[in-house]
Amino acid sequence: MMQSLRIVLLIGACSLTSIAHATDEWLRFRGPDGSGKVDGPAIPFEWSATKNLRWKSPLPGKGSSSPVVTGNHVFVTAYTGYGLDMAEPGEINQLVRHLVAIDRVTGKELWRSSVDATDKEDPYSGFITQHGYASSTPATDGERVFALLGKSGLFAYDFEGKELWHVDLGQKSDPAKWGDATSPIVVGDLVIVDAGILGNKFLGINKATGKIEWTIEDSAFTNCWATPTPIHNGETTQVLFHVPNKVLAVDPATGKELWTVPSPLNDATCGSIVAQAGKAFLMGSRAGHGLAFDCSPSSPEDRVLWTRQLRSGISTPLIVGDQMYWSTGGVFYSASLETGEYVYKERLPRLGGPTGGFPNSDYSSPVAIGENIILFTRSGESYVIRPGEKFELLAHNAAFDGDTSAFSATPALSNGELFVRSESYLYCIGEAP
Repeated sequence: MMQSLRIVLLIGACSLTSIAHATDEWLRFRGPDGSGKVDGPAIPFEWSATKNLRWKSPLPGKGSSSPVVTGNHVFVTAYTGYGLDMAEPGEINQLVRHLVAIDRVTGKELWRSSVDATDKEDPYSGFITQHGYASSTPATDGERVFALLGKSGLFAYDFEGKELWHVDLGQKSDPAKWGDATSPIVVGDLVIVDAGILGNKFLGINKATGKIEWTIEDSAFTNCWATPTPIHNGETTQVLFHVPNKVLAVDPATGKELWTVPSPLNDATCGSIVAQAGKAFLMGSRAGHGLAFDCSPSSPEDRVLWTRQLRSGISTPLIVGDQMYWSTGGVFYSASLETGEYVYKERLPRLGGPTGGFPNSDYSSPVAIGENIILFTRSGESYVIRPGEKFELLAHNAAFDGDTSAFSATPALSNGELFVRSESYLYCIGEAP
């Protein structure tokens, strides 16, 4: 096995510092508690390579992970060396994963930490060709940044790029060898990780020291790409993990299993659980299943509120008001939180490449700023949609000129700016000065 090579490339210094407010923070996949929404300053509805684009920063390699934002730092992962071209993927032992820090104000790269792959990487074939080897979104607590870099493990860095600790999460693969994609989250003093693909386990890791505080292991923890979801009930917090056939509620401080709910998704779990007012919702699988359940501590033994056939795929739904919104196969959907019944189904218009069909389907999840929904397709086209009982399209933007790579990542929102990542560039969108 190649010895892990860790390189920190210091490219610049942070141009200025400031105290981050709540609207500045998009600390993990889908932002605050995984809700995918913020209430901060509005962003423009229209953007292009020449309109409301504050900067465009080239990335060192491909990836489908999302950016995260704190203070004046934007973090994103990428990979190089292997799996960049389907016709000529290269040599697997040349694969390198990168965590990149970018200056929020200027778009300039501040530093890059690079980690060599292991000798047990999944080959570039099948479904892994659609998302690659940098699919896990980093997480940050505002002082450190945590990056799950595939089979190389979970790494913690300070904001100058110094490695603080590293934890091996396992070298396993899912049965189909689709690669890993779940993202870490920070809950209190712990980094919570679903390492079901890599090691058939969930872990709570001390964010300051890297010490593993608890582990839950089960050989059934595989085929799960969903990011864990924290649920806050008064003074108590639970973390929900979703694997095929089951949802587990866990005490994040101790790793104690609190309760379970049967899941109708029996083949794979990709989209994350979303929650509101003590209730949680999930959807996915090839057959298209949806489930709602009660998370309150006093809930009866049968927590299930409803099950429905809901057409869905990889992306995570968004809750705004009393409805859920998501996209799959080029169609935008809404369903009632109360009943799970469809409110509407609307095929998205398109300006360029297809919005539906494999592989141009539902990788990116919708996000919301205030009451407006933002959705990107893999072709780079984007939509601003007003939530409600009828589909209302407020804006439809073409892909950025000159960028034909895939837009698979969910965008980040922070303090009046939208951060969008393709396989080639990171974009910052905001009101023109």
